[in-house]
Amino acid sequence: MRRSGLFRPLCLLLLASAWGMGELIGGETVVLTAWALLMLAAARVLVNRPGSSTVLAAIAVLFKSVHTAPFFCHLAGIALLGVAFDLAASLLWRGDRRPTLLRAALAGVVSGPLSCLLFASSMIWVFEQRHWAGGGLERLGEHLLGSGSRGALAGLIVVPLGLWLGRAVARQAEGQPRAALGAAAAASLALWALGPVIG
Repeated sequence: MRRSGLFRPLCLLLLASAWGMGELIGGETVVLTAWALLMLAAARVLVNRPGSSTVLAAIAVLFKSVHTAPFFCHLAGIALLGVAFDLAASLLWRGDRRPTLLRAALAGVVSGPLSCLLFASSMIWVFEQRHWAGGGLERLGEHLLGSGSRGALAGLIVVPLGLWLGRAVARQAEGQPRAALGAAAAASLALWALGPVIG
């Protein structure tokens, strides 16, 4: 029983590491956002508690920071996407509100623009990054319209897929708990070992 109880935390580590690996590989912003939301949704099915998605983002930030030179804006974007998804999922999936495809899609649609709002606002008014602060509200609006709308579309599609993925992983673990625990641990170690190679 104790071993099976480790499965969900290990899955969070695995999914967060997979998110971090995606960030190391890189690509278009919308693709990275979609990958992150897929990992966040699957993890939220396994541990549906407020704060769990923020923890996932923190691990992804750590993964990227350890394996490549840190770039503050990028790390802040990863962290704030996790916070945004955490807020959306905590409102839509809380308590007796079992995540459905509709609620998953809504969480995805909300998370993308909310993370863009949090990110741009913090860059403009909190950290006063030169690239952002000079644009003010106009820069914020451009970011919401561009990255925010693409993130909303990505979330609409991938968060329901993440719901399915999380449930599939949970079912597999119930059927073969020891094998699932071993696979999650081995895959997590493999990702952290591959990090220096990819980074």
